[in-house]
Amino acid sequence: MTVSDYNSNDHTLLIRESKFHKSRLLPLSCDGWSEIEKLLRLRRKKRLPVSLEQPLLWNNWGDKGSYSGAAITTAFRNIFLKAGIHATNRKLPRLHDFRYTFAVHALLRWYQEGADVQTKLPLLSIYMGHISIVSTQHYLRFIDEISNSASKRFENCYGSLVSKNKRGVL
Repeated sequence: MTVSDYNSNDHTLLIRESKFHKSRLLPLSCDGWSEIEKLLRLRRKKRLPVSLEQPLLWNNWGDKGSYSGAAITTAFRNIFLKAGIHATNRKLPRLHDFRYTFAVHALLRWYQEGADVQTKLPLLSIYMGHISIVSTQHYLRFIDEISNSASKRFENCYGSLVSKNKRGVL
Protein backbone atom coordinates (compact mmCIF):
# COMPACT_ATOMS: atom_id res chain seq x y z
CA MET A 1 0.00 0.00 0.00
CA THR A 2 1.17 3.46 -0.81
CA VAL A 3 0.16 6.84 0.60
CA SER A 4 -1.95 7.35 -2.54
CA ASP A 5 -4.03 4.28 -1.60
CA TYR A 6 -5.45 6.21 1.35
CA ASN A 7 -8.20 8.71 0.48
CA SER A 8 -8.42 11.29 3.26
CA ASN A 9 -11.65 12.79 1.88
CA ASP A 10 -13.63 9.53 1.75
CA HIS A 11 -11.69 7.80 4.55
CA THR A 12 -11.13 4.75 2.36
CA LEU A 13 -8.19 2.50 1.64
CA LEU A 14 -7.56 0.90 -1.73
CA ILE A 15 -6.39 -2.69 -1.48
CA ARG A 16 -4.73 -3.45 -4.82
CA GLU A 17 -4.31 -6.83 -6.45
CA SER A 18 -4.79 -8.97 -3.37
CA LYS A 19 -5.70 -12.65 -3.36
CA PHE A 20 -7.17 -13.78 -6.71
CA HIS A 21 -5.85 -10.50 -8.24
CA LYS A 22 -8.81 -8.54 -6.89
CA SER A 23 -8.74 -4.92 -5.83
CA ARG A 24 -11.27 -3.35 -3.49
CA LEU A 25 -11.98 -0.09 -1.73
CA LEU A 26 -12.41 -0.41 2.03
CA PRO A 27 -14.26 2.16 4.12
CA LEU A 28 -12.28 2.78 7.30
CA SER A 29 -13.66 3.18 10.80
CA CYS A 30 -13.18 6.49 12.54
CA ASP A 31 -10.41 4.92 14.62
CA GLY A 32 -8.74 3.51 11.50
CA TRP A 33 -8.59 6.69 9.45
CA SER A 34 -7.69 8.87 12.44
CA GLU A 35 -4.68 6.62 13.13
CA ILE A 36 -3.57 6.92 9.50
CA GLU A 37 -3.97 10.70 9.73
CA LYS A 38 -1.85 10.75 12.91
CA LEU A 39 0.79 8.60 11.25
CA LEU A 40 1.01 10.90 8.22
CA ARG A 41 1.14 14.05 10.40
CA LEU A 42 3.98 12.53 12.43
CA ARG A 43 5.87 11.67 9.25
CA ARG A 44 5.49 15.23 7.98
CA LYS A 45 6.59 16.65 11.33
CA LYS A 46 9.71 14.46 11.33
CA ARG A 47 10.32 15.27 7.66
CA LEU A 48 9.95 11.63 6.66
CA PRO A 49 8.73 10.71 3.16
CA VAL A 50 4.99 11.24 2.58
CA SER A 51 4.81 11.52 -1.20
CA LEU A 52 2.01 9.57 -2.86
CA GLU A 53 4.25 6.77 -4.14
CA GLN A 54 5.80 6.10 -0.71
CA PRO A 55 4.67 3.06 1.31
CA LEU A 56 1.81 3.89 3.68
CA LEU A 57 3.49 1.85 6.41
CA TRP A 58 6.99 3.21 6.11
CA ASN A 59 10.18 2.28 7.90
CA ASN A 60 13.67 3.68 7.91
CA TRP A 61 15.34 0.32 7.19
CA GLY A 62 15.81 -1.27 3.82
CA ASP A 63 15.98 0.26 0.40
CA LYS A 64 12.26 0.80 -0.30
CA GLY A 65 11.01 1.84 3.12
CA SER A 66 8.19 -0.72 2.98
CA TYR A 67 7.56 -3.68 5.24
CA SER A 68 7.57 -7.20 3.89
CA GLY A 69 4.87 -9.66 4.92
CA ALA A 70 7.47 -11.61 6.87
CA ALA A 71 8.62 -8.48 8.73
CA ILE A 72 5.07 -7.59 9.75
CA THR A 73 4.41 -11.17 10.87
CA THR A 74 7.62 -11.15 12.95
CA ALA A 75 6.76 -7.79 14.51
CA PHE A 76 3.30 -9.00 15.55
CA ARG A 77 4.68 -12.26 16.91
CA ASN A 78 7.13 -10.26 19.05
CA ILE A 79 4.32 -8.04 20.31
CA PHE A 80 2.21 -11.08 21.22
CA LEU A 81 5.16 -12.73 22.97
CA LYS A 82 6.04 -9.62 25.00
CA ALA A 83 2.39 -9.02 25.92
CA GLY A 84 1.83 -12.68 26.82
CA ILE A 85 -1.03 -13.03 24.33
CA HIS A 86 -1.83 -16.60 23.32
CA ALA A 87 -4.74 -18.35 21.65
CA THR A 88 -6.73 -20.91 23.63
CA ASN A 89 -4.44 -23.64 22.26
CA ARG A 90 -1.46 -21.74 23.79
CA LYS A 91 -0.11 -20.90 20.33
CA LEU A 92 0.53 -17.33 19.26
CA PRO A 93 -2.27 -15.69 17.24
CA ARG A 94 -1.68 -15.31 13.52
CA LEU A 95 -2.32 -12.12 11.56
CA HIS A 96 -5.02 -14.00 9.68
CA ASP A 97 -6.85 -14.44 13.00
CA PHE A 98 -7.63 -10.69 12.95
CA ARG A 99 -9.55 -11.13 9.68
CA TYR A 100 -11.46 -14.08 11.02
CA THR A 101 -12.31 -12.27 14.26
CA PHE A 102 -13.52 -9.25 12.27
CA ALA A 103 -15.82 -11.46 10.19
CA VAL A 104 -17.23 -13.28 13.22
CA HIS A 105 -17.88 -10.02 15.06
CA ALA A 106 -19.65 -8.59 12.01
CA LEU A 107 -21.97 -11.62 11.89
CA LEU A 108 -22.63 -11.48 15.61
CA ARG A 109 -23.38 -7.76 15.46
CA TRP A 110 -25.85 -8.30 12.59
CA TYR A 111 -27.66 -11.06 14.46
CA GLN A 112 -27.86 -8.92 17.59
CA GLU A 113 -29.14 -5.92 15.60
CA GLY A 114 -31.81 -8.06 13.93
CA ALA A 115 -30.31 -7.42 10.48
CA ASP A 116 -30.96 -9.70 7.51
CA VAL A 117 -27.69 -11.63 7.67
CA GLN A 118 -28.18 -13.31 4.28
CA THR A 119 -28.49 -9.88 2.66
CA LYS A 120 -25.39 -8.63 4.48
CA LEU A 121 -23.14 -11.61 3.61
CA PRO A 122 -22.34 -10.36 0.07
CA LEU A 123 -21.12 -7.08 1.62
CA LEU A 124 -18.85 -8.99 3.99
CA SER A 125 -17.63 -11.13 1.10
CA ILE A 126 -16.66 -8.05 -0.93
CA TYR A 127 -15.09 -6.29 2.05
CA MET A 128 -12.92 -9.29 2.82
CA GLY A 129 -11.94 -9.80 -0.82
CA HIS A 130 -13.40 -13.28 -1.13
CA ILE A 131 -14.05 -14.58 -4.61
CA SER A 132 -17.71 -15.34 -3.81
CA ILE A 133 -20.26 -15.48 -1.01
CA VAL A 134 -19.78 -19.26 -0.94
CA SER A 135 -16.13 -18.67 -0.01
CA THR A 136 -17.25 -16.42 2.84
CA GLN A 137 -19.77 -18.97 4.09
CA HIS A 138 -17.12 -21.71 4.00
CA TYR A 139 -14.59 -19.42 5.70
CA LEU A 140 -16.85 -18.82 8.70
CA ARG A 141 -16.92 -21.88 10.91
CA PHE A 142 -19.87 -22.77 13.10
CA ILE A 143 -19.48 -20.83 16.36
CA ASP A 144 -21.65 -21.34 19.44
CA GLU A 145 -22.22 -17.64 20.05
CA ILE A 146 -23.48 -17.09 16.50
CA SER A 147 -25.53 -20.28 16.62
CA ASN A 148 -27.15 -19.17 19.89
CA SER A 149 -27.96 -15.72 18.45
CA ALA A 150 -29.47 -17.26 15.32
CA SER A 151 -31.49 -19.80 17.34
CA LYS A 152 -32.80 -17.12 19.71
CA ARG A 153 -33.80 -14.97 16.77
CA PHE A 154 -35.57 -17.91 15.12
CA GLU A 155 -37.39 -18.71 18.37
CA ASN A 156 -38.49 -15.08 18.79
CA CYS A 157 -39.90 -15.02 15.26
CA TYR A 158 -41.35 -18.52 14.94
CA GLY A 159 -41.43 -20.05 18.42
CA SER A 160 -45.18 -19.56 18.71
CA LEU A 161 -45.71 -21.82 15.67
CA VAL A 162 -44.12 -24.78 17.44
CA SER A 163 -46.17 -26.42 20.14
CA LYS A 164 -45.37 -29.10 22.69
CA ASN A 165 -47.40 -32.28 23.06
CA LYS A 166 -48.69 -33.56 26.41
CA ARG A 167 -45.28 -35.02 27.24
CA GLY A 168 -43.54 -31.67 26.64
CA VAL A 169 -41.94 -32.84 23.40
CA LEU A 170 -42.02 -30.69 20.28
